[in-house]
Amino acid sequence: MKFILTRIKNLSIPKRILWICVITFFTWYLFALPKKLFQDDYSTVLLDSNGELLGAKISHDQQWRFPPSDSIPKKFETCLLQFEDHHYYHHVGISIQGLIRAIFQNIKSNKRRSGASTITMQTIRLMRHNPARTYKEKILEMILATRLEMRCTKKEILNLYASHAPFGNNVEGLEAASWRYYGRSSFKLGWAESATLAVLPNAPGLIYPGKNHDRLLKKRNRLLQRLLATNTIDSTTYFLAVHEPLPNRPLPLPQLAPHLLQQFIASGHQGTCIQSSIDAQVQQQAQHILQTHLEQMSGNKIFNGAILISSVKTGGIIAYIGNTFSATKEHANDVNCIVAPRSSGSILKPLLFEKSLENGIITPYTIIPDIPIQFGKFSPKNYNKSYDGAVPAQEALARSLNIPMVKLLQDYGLAKFHNDLKTLGFHSIHRSPTHYGLSLILGGAEVSLFDLHRVYAEMTMQLNNTSTQHMYLCNQEKIKSKNFIMNRACIYSTFEAMTQLNRPDEEGNWKVFETSKKIAWKTGTSFGNRDAWAIGITPEYIVSVWTGNADGEGRTGLVGIKTSAPILFDLFSILPSKQKWFSPPNEELSRIALCRESGYRTSANCVHVDSVWIPTTCLQTTACPYHQSILLDKTKTFRVDSQCEDVNQMTTQTYFVLPPLIEKYYKLNHPNFVPLPNYKADCLAKISDNAMSLLYPKPGSKILIPIQLDESQGKTIFEATHKNSLTKIYWHLDNEYLGETSQIHQMALNPSIGKHVLNLIDENGLSIRCAFEVVGR
Repeated sequence: MKFILTRIKNLSIPKRILWICVITFFTWYLFALPKKLFQDDYSTVLLDSNGELLGAKISHDQQWRFPPSDSIPKKFETCLLQFEDHHYYHHVGISIQGLIRAIFQNIKSNKRRSGASTITMQTIRLMRHNPARTYKEKILEMILATRLEMRCTKKEILNLYASHAPFGNNVEGLEAASWRYYGRSSFKLGWAESATLAVLPNAPGLIYPGKNHDRLLKKRNRLLQRLLATNTIDSTTYFLAVHEPLPNRPLPLPQLAPHLLQQFIASGHQGTCIQSSIDAQVQQQAQHILQTHLEQMSGNKIFNGAILISSVKTGGIIAYIGNTFSATKEHANDVNCIVAPRSSGSILKPLLFEKSLENGIITPYTIIPDIPIQFGKFSPKNYNKSYDGAVPAQEALARSLNIPMVKLLQDYGLAKFHNDLKTLGFHSIHRSPTHYGLSLILGGAEVSLFDLHRVYAEMTMQLNNTSTQHMYLCNQEKIKSKNFIMNRACIYSTFEAMTQLNRPDEEGNWKVFETSKKIAWKTGTSFGNRDAWAIGITPEYIVSVWTGNADGEGRTGLVGIKTSAPILFDLFSILPSKQKWFSPPNEELSRIALCRESGYRTSANCVHVDSVWIPTTCLQTTACPYHQSILLDKTKTFRVDSQCEDVNQMTTQTYFVLPPLIEKYYKLNHPNFVPLPNYKADCLAKISDNAMSLLYPKPGSKILIPIQLDESQGKTIFEATHKNSLTKIYWHLDNEYLGETSQIHQMALNPSIGKHVLNLIDENGLSIRCAFEVVGR
């Protein structure tokens, strides 16, 4: 550079000026084009997994302008070059032949008839937002066209032109025009359609579908004649093409996934083309199914629903319906119910079941109490308002019994399960465990359909051993999720428990869904009948459904088994299926002996033993505590004790011994249950004497419940004693079961003001009653 400046200084002034002008020009020429050629706003475009248009949102400047593509169809390219620029691939941005022809035509007619613009020059003009047509502007376009040819390939320039050319109305770009005028991708257009679009940018303000129909038809047919003359198309193709009608007016764009489109825009994808994992065909069928069911439910004033379907093999979500489609906002159809937190109902119960297996709290067959029970002021009830006494854990899950699942949560640990849910990624569970309490498992917390679906999907993918461990919605990014790993055998056992096709609904009736597919499924209904859930799982698909009202209005009859489950099974009927069921994860299963009656690992007293496969984690469970060896008299008619019977006159027999309250309900549902024999009269008198007593309160006591320093309600410690400290005592207040104690027989209670009766029963059937009164706080 120093050498050049020195040479310039030595030149005469005219030559010096000339060199400065040359250097200035080439410097300008080098940087004449902006780094980003087009600064336009683009429409946000959503495609399915095969590139089909699902929907689009118009750009900020109210133009249907799709983001530039990396290629254009061969038919359109042929038509465009034949109409606009025969020698496109043979010039450097300026057509000398075209320029000479234009000069002669303009001189001959004494007016401007031809501009000799190449496609490269027209691209420059589009980039500069169509300035006034002057000779100065034309010269500038020529110069910039040569610069563009140096910067981009011919294909890139052609794509830029096709993506920004005007096609009439507020339509810009080939792909937007193809969908607006023909309702399909430009790659699926025929010769007549491609020719129509090729001639539109020539005068988009004067001629377009719906305006100057005859002039547009003549221009298109002239182009088709050229294609015939150059042997680009044959006579048959030409004959069929010229007889094709022109579109009359722009068509509405598809709106197959409006809520998903809005979700992408909200997450930063505004003005981009998003190729999603959605399958357009499944999406349309799912929309139809949801709409059909909601039309029937609308009579009960249930107006909203949401659906998610994902593929286990790929992890891709193939259907995403955030709400029913409606042109009005009367029923909040614009709310995306997939991401809105709603009360979970019973839909989290399988997760508690899986975690309890994983931590060795239960086996799938372990019986759990199903009796009237109260935890402070919380008194859970089963939907059918009945009690079984005790039920196997997997049956409690399959029948969605509330009391056993609350008892299981208490045994597992509320804080522990609360932390599990947060680890699984339920973002809406952000309050403390004590805020939710044991009602957490019955709908005390809110979850979104999206989080719920994601957790069950990742469980399924882990069980299926697929390489994809995360869901995704588009090729650009995977769904962010907390990494969690569950025991595959526990997942398998949970899904097996969920395959029961007969479920009792909330009115105690039985609903049977017939299907040839084995499906693990679960429903849920929130308190107040505000939300109805259903989730279904196969080795190939996960389907999640929510129905309800977006504004939270509850309706009688809005229950999972009645509103969401029928949709769930209709959705599975449209999904192809090849794989029958999950392969058992044998390396994580163990074959052990279980007590048939209790579902615990066998003890020496168990009579009926089954050999079953269970998760290896369940080997941590205890031996059966319910089968006991009982002392009887020699006639085996009465129970006895060494205090009242000669040892030589006693015999032993094994019994399945349940706590009294559990036994009360259990024997009603198990006719073959054999209760313990009664004690002999003289034995009962001896062992009852001072065997159990109540230390506090005393019969007829009047109690004042204390108030804590923070003005919260306090509790009073009730205390009992037993001659055998290891004997369990079962506590009941006003015929409500409170719990059991062993060794230290104390219970903190907060009874309401008024009269109460406390009843204590030990495991031998001995009982004491105490009436007392709470007079104030």
